[in-house]
Amino acid sequence: MAATEHGGRNVGDDPRRRSSAKRPTALHAAAERGLAAAICGDAAGYDRTLALPRLIAIDPRELSSDGPELRRRIVARLTRALRAERRRGRAGHWTYDLNRHIALLQALQAETDGRRRGPTPPQPGSA
Repeated sequence: MAATEHGGRNVGDDPRRRSSAKRPTALHAAAERGLAAAICGDAAGYDRTLALPRLIAIDPRELSSDGPELRRRIVARLTRALRAERRRGRAGHWTYDLNRHIALLQALQAETDGRRRGPTPPQPGSA
């Protein structure tokens, strides 16, 4: 009996050994939809004063001024942090955190779309 045959069949023809990476499954599609919903759903409630100090270690006092230069710096830092988190995930590193990855995606999406909230200024006449 040859090394490539088992019981008259070629071992490479075993349907249980075929890679599922070539054909998307229903589970894969459901996971993609769930992840997209998680990212888009929580991006609406994004508050930069709460999220950014934890994600990119920025001082909350820096967030008090809202200008194009600050926005560019924040987007650049979020992009770098997201790239590093993706690298950790692909490498299977033990420090990879899916929740951090999702939070970085939400923050980057909200910052680029202009949906950033901060502390609401007091309304005139309210105490």
